[in-house]
Amino acid sequence: MRKITYVVAGISIGTALVPMMAFAQSAEDLPQTTEERKAEIQQKRDTLKQELQDRRDALKERGTQVKEDIKQRKEALQVQLKEQRAALKGEFQKKRDEFRAEATARKEELKKKFGAERAARIEQYFNQMVAKFESAIDRLQGMADKIEEKLDAAAAGGKDVTKAKEDLAAARVKIQEAETGLADAKAKYAALAQNPDTKKAFADVKALTHGVAQKVREAHAALVRTVAGLKGTGAGATTPPATTPPAALPPAQ
Repeated sequence: MRKITYVVAGISIGTALVPMMAFAQSAEDLPQTTEERKAEIQQKRDTLKQELQDRRDALKERGTQVKEDIKQRKEALQVQLKEQRAALKGEFQKKRDEFRAEATARKEELKKKFGAERAARIEQYFNQMVAKFESAIDRLQGMADKIEEKLDAAAAGGKDVTKAKEDLAAARVKIQEAETGLADAKAKYAALAQNPDTKKAFADVKALTHGVAQKVREAHAALVRTVAGLKGTGAGATTPPATTPPAALPPAQ
């Protein structure tokens, strides 16, 4: 009987010790589990941090590529515009040369219409006027080229020259319009001797030359605005040449 009692007591004590042993084992495992969780959390943080950095790097690379693409397009456009201006300048020069080459034939036609003395006076006056216009246009064109070089240098240095570029583009348009108007005036003048209405022919030429003079003034004003836009860009100041458009043809008599 006593033996049975001891057995029962042993079982009871053993049963009581099982939860205590399990708790002790859990207590031993707890620090390890916490460290593992910390490590897991840190790993997730590191992974997320790397993903964010990769995204930032990708966006930065994409932004750099976009900027480079824009830069290349701008440079290509500038090259294209310069080529177009060079071609147009060559075309205008060709017309100038043709006008001079036709001087002899033109004089003969004027002689038939107005007589030798008056024809010579008209031809001389018109040629002097043309020379002054061409000189004014060439000076403005040369100044526009110099200003463009300064603007390009300023833009390369990170300066905002958008407004100055717009003013320069407007000036170039006016310069081209002045050259075109001058070519029209030359063509109208060349046909002067064939026009039976001399007074109207002179009036037409005079109107065209007045238009050229106005374009020259507008081009000069646009260049002045462009120079004003250079302030603060580090491009330096440049004063556009003063332009005094020549007078038009004297009235027909």
